[in-house]
Amino acid sequence: MKKVTLSAVVGVAALLATSVFAHQHESSHDEYHATFTKLGEGKPIIYTGRPIYQHVKAGDLPSEIGLFEEILPAKSLGAPPHTHTNEDEIFIVLDGTVHFLNGTDEVIAEPGTVASLPRNNQHGFWNPYDEPAQLLVLVAPGHFQEFFGAVEAAVKESGATSPQDIGAIIGREAAKKGVMIDMSDLPPSALALLPPPPQ
Repeated sequence: MKKVTLSAVVGVAALLATSVFAHQHESSHDEYHATFTKLGEGKPIIYTGRPIYQHVKAGDLPSEIGLFEEILPAKSLGAPPHTHTNEDEIFIVLDGTVHFLNGTDEVIAEPGTVASLPRNNQHGFWNPYDEPAQLLVLVAPGHFQEFFGAVEAAVKESGATSPQDIGAIIGREAAKKGVMIDMSDLPPSALALLPPPPQ
């Protein structure tokens, strides 16, 4: 698997930080504290069988951005076609290769790719390859990250195990966050990763 260099990640992170600070609101400096985390460390949320490491949450910084890391397993769908009405997202591919849906176009993103996805842009992503992929995702505002824990809790509470039941939970929790899912726009390379429908 190709890997992006640490210097490239640091450079992109600096650009992201510069852009989001333009949207800070007034607040007391005493409310916020510097934190340091490492990729792949900490207790992850297990979302549809894959770990989501939340490095920065909405309440951590005055800008209310969120930053999380996810490991996308081989031959798996990361997210179906969906549209955020309230958030902008930036994906950075650190390792592996990921396919993105951008509107109706399929984009192949290798390590070092930065995908900047504004709200109201339909997108999705998946990994059709035999190796896992690693992504950093910046979301602004970061309150959307609560979605992953809500899905994890709802799946545990319901005891859902089938992809169809879990998909229904994802759809309900996404709608609560103003995110609309449209499976009809899933390209063939992503459709091939889905389990067969129940008999």
